[in-house]
Amino acid sequence: MQSIRDIAVLAVLAVLAVLMLVAAPASASALTATDARIAQHAGFVRVAVDFTGGTLQLNDADATDPVPSDGSARVVLRGTAIGSVPIDKAANGVRVRITRGTNELVIRLSSALRAFKYLRISGLHGSERLVLDLYSAKPPSAAAEIRTGRLNCLRLTSIRAAGRGFRVRGVEKDLFEGSFVLRVRDASGRVVGSRTVTARGAWILRVGYRAARAGRGTVEAVADSAKDGALACLVQRRVGLNP
Repeated sequence: MQSIRDIAVLAVLAVLAVLMLVAAPASASALTATDARIAQHAGFVRVAVDFTGGTLQLNDADATDPVPSDGSARVVLRGTAIGSVPIDKAANGVRVRITRGTNELVIRLSSALRAFKYLRISGLHGSERLVLDLYSAKPPSAAAEIRTGRLNCLRLTSIRAAGRGFRVRGVEKDLFEGSFVLRVRDASGRVVGSRTVTARGAWILRVGYRAARAGRGTVEAVADSAKDGALACLVQRRVGLNP
C-alpha cells in the first residue's frame, strides 16, 4: 500500500503537470509547402507555391539567385520549423523543386538557357501562396506589353526610333534612389543596348543599340529590388530593330 507521503508527491506532480500545460503558450502552426502550380501567362510563367499551417511573411523570402537567364534561379524562404512535402514539378518550360533545410525552404527554378530574363517575388494571402514570376526574354506580344508598372513605379509614354537607338519618354515614381536601367533586346532576348538611369518624375532619354539583323525587339525600363536583386519594376514594349 502506498504511503500517504507517496500519494501526496504524486498529487503535487499531477497538479504541476496541469499548471505547465495551462501556462505553456499554444505553439504556432508550422508553415508547410503543400503544392506548386506552374501556369503560362502573357509574357511570363507563374509558379505558385501553396502553403498551409501559418501565415506567409514575404520578407522571409530572399532571391539568392535572382537572374534566370542562365537557366536557373533560387529563392530561400526562412521560418521556424518551416516544412514541405516533396515537390518536384515541371510545366510550361519551367521545373520547380523544393527542398527543406534547417528552418528554411530552398526553391529551385530551372529552364532553358536565356528563356527568361527576370524573376519577381510576391505573395498572396487567404490561401497562403508564394508567387514567383519568370518573365520571357523574347519580345512581348501585344498582350504582354507593359506600359505602366506596378503601383505606377514606371510608365512608358512614347518610344520613337532615332537612328540606331530609341528616344524614350517615361515617368518614374518612388523607385529606390530613382534608379533603373533602359535596355534594348533583340529577337532572341539578348541585350543589344543598355543605359543606366537616375531620374525623378518625367524623363526623356535616348538608348542606342547594335543589332546583327533587322527584326523584332524589346525596349524596356527595369528596376531591381534593393533587398535581393529580384525584379521590382518592369515596363516593356515591342519594337522593330535595324542592323
